[in-house]
Amino acid sequence: MRQLTVVIVTYNAKQYLLKCLEYLGKASEGMDVEVIVVDNASADGSEEAVRDTYPNVEYIYSTENLGFAKANNIAIRKASGKYVLLLNPDVFISEDTLRRVLEFAESKPDMGALGVRMINGDGVFLPESKRNKPTLWNTFCKITGLASLMPESRLFASYYNVTLSENETGYTSVLAGAFMLLNRAVLGDTTLLCEDYFMYGEDIDLSVSVLDAGYRNYYCGDVTVVHLKGKCTDKASPKIIEAFYKSMDIYYRRHSKNPIARAIVRFITKATIRVKAGA
Repeated sequence: MRQLTVVIVTYNAKQYLLKCLEYLGKASEGMDVEVIVVDNASADGSEEAVRDTYPNVEYIYSTENLGFAKANNIAIRKASGKYVLLLNPDVFISEDTLRRVLEFAESKPDMGALGVRMINGDGVFLPESKRNKPTLWNTFCKITGLASLMPESRLFASYYNVTLSENETGYTSVLAGAFMLLNRAVLGDTTLLCEDYFMYGEDIDLSVSVLDAGYRNYYCGDVTVVHLKGKCTDKASPKIIEAFYKSMDIYYRRHSKNPIARAIVRFITKATIRVKAGA
């Protein structure tokens, strides 16, 4: 069995995708790594550029934008690697990143998924690298902005795993889909990304599904990658805003047994979408 399959879903991100593949090529030298790119109907020449520059990359072009979850699932079902790495095109890795995360994974037979310390282009740590399971309280704090106002508070910022420092290694409930190493044996044919999500939230859902399957999610704080967060999406567009907040509603519909909690989250998300879209 091949050691690793790297899956990259892209949409009009040619310059970042080419740079991502450049770093990936350096990191995978001497390793048995398969790379699959799924293109969600880009119109920026990404397909031609990748096929010309990286002919060994398997490139799947979709004539429609399938969304993040469905596009990833297409590649995961084709993956031949023992491990599958979900990687955003705007994430740049170091030459030793793949070797280090694979060595860690091999040492942890209970590992279902693994994430790393992500920083933005200015070197600032991204707290979504390690998160907790959503609850009614921490979801409220996230949606209303309380978590951002008090990022170190265990009370208001519990949407993120603030008990584990950014440089530590340990368990965490939720990882980020921008860089998520998955044990292919855990995924099987059923524990894939939920296609109810178009974008945002599917990594939370998948993390919880891995835990429900009896495996652990690990955060490696001693491995760092650069995530140029938001460079591949227009975060101000009403469609993106709606997708972000609707993802929370989908999560609660799927995972919460409390109808009151589901109703509260739905009310808050709808109200927030209206306010944000109006602004």
